[in-house]
Amino acid sequence: MSVISKTLSTDMLPQGLDDRQRFLFFAELFEHFSNTGELDPAPDVPFRAAMNSIHIGTTMLGRCDGTFTTVRRERRQVLQTNDDRYCLARNTGDRAAQVVHRGREFTMRPGAMVLLKLDETFFSADGASYKRFTNVHLPMAALRAVVAGVDDLVGRELEPGGALSLAMDYSDLLLRHPAAVDEAGMAIAQHLMDLASLGLGARGELALAAQRGGLRAVRLNAVLAILSRRFAEPDFSAHKLAAAAGLSERYVNELLYETGAGFTMRLNELRLRKAAELLAQRGERRISDIAFECGFNDLSYFNRCFRRRFGLTPSAASGP
Repeated sequence: MSVISKTLSTDMLPQGLDDRQRFLFFAELFEHFSNTGELDPAPDVPFRAAMNSIHIGTTMLGRCDGTFTTVRRERRQVLQTNDDRYCLARNTGDRAAQVVHRGREFTMRPGAMVLLKLDETFFSADGASYKRFTNVHLPMAALRAVVAGVDDLVGRELEPGGALSLAMDYSDLLLRHPAAVDEAGMAIAQHLMDLASLGLGARGELALAAQRGGLRAVRLNAVLAILSRRFAEPDFSAHKLAAAAGLSERYVNELLYETGAGFTMRLNELRLRKAAELLAQRGERRISDIAFECGFNDLSYFNRCFRRRFGLTPSAASGP
C-alpha cells in the first residue's frame, strides 16, 4: 500500500508578498495539496497556516492550524473530486464551532468530533481568528460494512472520549512521527478503521475483532513512541513508561511481550544502537561519556551488553 506524506506552510511562500498575496498564493497551493475545502482568512491578523497529511491508500490523516475563520467544502469541490469517503474531524481549537452539514446546524465543542460525508458540502466557523483541527478520511464502503446505520451519525456532534478520541490521538501521534507510517502503513490504516468502527458503534463479532486489533495496536504504538523518546534517561523504568502512557505496568509488559521483546530488552536495544552510532563518530569523546549519554550508568554493564550485542568491544567499534 502506497504511503505519501505532504506538508504545506506559509513559511514556504516567497518573500516580499503582502498579506493578500500570501493568502491567494497559499490558497492556490492548498487546492493542489488537498481539494477537500476552502479557507477564509481572518481579517484582523496576519495570515499564516501550517498543515501536514499522510495518505495511506484511500485513508488520509491530516491536521491544520492557522489564522482563518471558516472552513468550507463547496459544490465545486464535491463535483471535482467525486470523493466517496467519510471525514472524521476533531475540533482541536479552544472555541466551539458552528457546523452546517446535510441540512443540520449544530455546535461542535472543543475536543468533540463530527463525521462528514465528502460527497456533500459542509461549512464550519467559530468566530475566532485562529483554528485548529485534525481529520481522518476513511473509505465509505468499508465503514458502512462494519457499522450499521453509520449515516445516521453524520452531521452531528460526537462526544469526546473512547475509541473515537483515541483514533484522533493516534492520528496526531503519527502526524508528528510520519516515519512510523512508512514502516507499517497498511496496519495503521486498519487500526484507524478499527477504532473508528468501535467509536461509531460496531457490534458483535465485528466489535470484538476491532477491539483486539485496533485498541491494543494503538496502545502498543504509543508505548513504543514514548520508549523511543525517553530511552536515554538513566532512571527510565517500566513503571515510568506505563505512567507516561496512562496504562498499568502489567498491561504495558503484556503488550511488549506479545511482540517478542520485554521492556529491558527493548530499552537496551535502543540504548546500544544509539551508542554504536555515537561511537562510530566519537572523535575525542570518551566511551564512558557516550555510555552515560545513552542511559547506561554502569560502564562495565555497558561493555558487556555491547560486546554481547555486536560481537566486539566499544573501543573496537569506535571511529577514528
